[in-house]
Amino acid sequence: MTRTSNDELGRRRFQLRKEQAVEEAIEKIRHSSAVNWPDLCGSDCMLLRKILGELWGRLERKKWEKYTFSTLTHQDIRDLLALSAGMTEHTLSGPSVEKMDAILSQKQ
Repeated sequence: MTRTSNDELGRRRFQLRKEQAVEEAIEKIRHSSAVNWPDLCGSDCMLLRKILGELWGRLERKKWEKYTFSTLTHQDIRDLLALSAGMTEHTLSGPSVEKMDAILSQKQ
């Protein structure tokens, strides 16, 4: 394989792992009794997926794996969505990431 093919393959693997991790987190949140999933509109769900994908890409895997998404409350989800106001295009600000980490870490 050429170098470009290896690079592209690596990027694709990263993207697939991220999508899988986000989907697993969403499923845990959706099945949580503390989150009223039907109250979240489609745009909120899409934004939550973007947020989780951005966090997965920026945080250490060990930290991500310690999060217990099933214990998040509806207010926790609303707080995460509100913090995404600092999200430009596809990037969360450093302070937003820290605050989101605090929300997710308190549920460990």
